[in-house]
Amino acid sequence: MYFPSKRDWWLGVIFFGLPLVTIFEAIRTNSTEGLIFSIILAVALLWLWFTTGYRIDGQTLYIHYGPFKRTVDISSIRKINKTRSPWSAPALSIDRLAISYAHDFRVAIISPKDQETFINTLLVKNSNILVKDY
Repeated sequence: MYFPSKRDWWLGVIFFGLPLVTIFEAIRTNSTEGLIFSIILAVALLWLWFTTGYRIDGQTLYIHYGPFKRTVDISSIRKINKTRSPWSAPALSIDRLAISYAHDFRVAIISPKDQETFINTLLVKNSNILVKDY
């Protein structure tokens, strides 16, 4: 089952606005290097914007964020709690879930659009997950 990331409007402004501003500035200043940089920036940000999501397949949670991927064994998930952490994460919204897993206390911070269904799907596969609000 696939869960796309929730997307905050203000992040959309950054992901689409920043490349546009840099492209227009490169064109205005007639900078070939600036234009190349701007196009690479635009491709990278759009790749992140359109590919960030989470897939539950069997006993594995797959986290995709542009070229980056992470897998989490669902049986190793210990706790899920809501967070509004602004730290960098494979999430396009500040409305996030912190998933604590494994014995070495690893945490994945994500932002599935339908958090309730996402959590319930994980609970079906691992009923020992502790779910906490903020």
